[in-house]
Amino acid sequence: MTPKLLDYLSDPASGEELKLENPEYDSKGNIISGVLKTEIGASYPIKNGIPRFITDQKLKETVTSFGDEWNHFNFTDFKINWLKHTVANTFGSTEAFRGKMIVDAGGGSGAQTLWMLESGADHVIMMDLSHSVDDVVLENLNPSGFTNYDVIQCSIDMPPLKPRSIPGIVICHNVIQHTPSVEKTAKALFEIVAEGGEFVFNCYDLNDKGALRWIRFHLIQLPLRAVISRLPFSLILAYARLMGVIRMVPVLGIVLEKAGICIRGDIPDIPGEKTIALLKRKYKAAVLNTFDGFGSHKYQHHKRIEEIVDLVTSLQSDKTKIHNLEAYCRRPKPIGCALRVNR
Repeated sequence: MTPKLLDYLSDPASGEELKLENPEYDSKGNIISGVLKTEIGASYPIKNGIPRFITDQKLKETVTSFGDEWNHFNFTDFKINWLKHTVANTFGSTEAFRGKMIVDAGGGSGAQTLWMLESGADHVIMMDLSHSVDDVVLENLNPSGFTNYDVIQCSIDMPPLKPRSIPGIVICHNVIQHTPSVEKTAKALFEIVAEGGEFVFNCYDLNDKGALRWIRFHLIQLPLRAVISRLPFSLILAYARLMGVIRMVPVLGIVLEKAGICIRGDIPDIPGEKTIALLKRKYKAAVLNTFDGFGSHKYQHHKRIEEIVDLVTSLQSDKTKIHNLEAYCRRPKPIGCALRVNR
């Protein structure tokens, strides 16, 4: 934990200032252990350089599958997807990150944090609730050579950061639907955005208009997830691997994805890539996305466009400060497109 982070932290429950006690430092002056305390007696430990704001162990258990998922899959092989989907269709280019203070809310494996650092971010604060913070996140970030980042273990619907303290970007991409309440989390994350900063987020769509869409979502996807999500990690992984193979079969694979039985999504082209390498990327994407779609995490909300528009306008009444809304509402919308809500 960098000393800089102390200037931004506050008690997630009360909003009180936090005082650092009994700190231990590494050779670079970063805090590797200690306790963060409030005047009324709340305390939060710092372990292995990571402040821990785990106020609800049961909530932590709801994301155990994500920790298992990212520790197993990582995400670093998918930078091309991030660049051509998330970055291109939300920000235009990675220049949007240069020189910015960024909060990566629900950072998962830490891969996106790493890529934003590589894009010139001034400082990145990654927040995640799962145990991936002690495994794959450190595996990705520690050897990177970057020192301008922090990792916080916390629930992103109660971020332990001071109100209106982040002047850059608070990004929650493909994550907010896995929190207990999309609305509560969005409001909590927008609250930490300072004047001139922006909140960037997206949510799984609920598009069940029309008989075929209704059948796919209500009679196939939801019942299938209800069964598969209750299986052990190894069996969910086995299902995802099977779907990864079947998705490669012409016609059949497309039919299964259209039916919502497996998920691969768009695979960006890489000029000059060999066929075998492309097939491997397609297989990995199908396994990861299928596992992610049917995993055992507790919360997986789908929101209608109208609900998201209402949420965004409740955060920011000035429509000139809401960006990407037209593209986000388009059908089909650009892959990876997220809303940008400026303070």
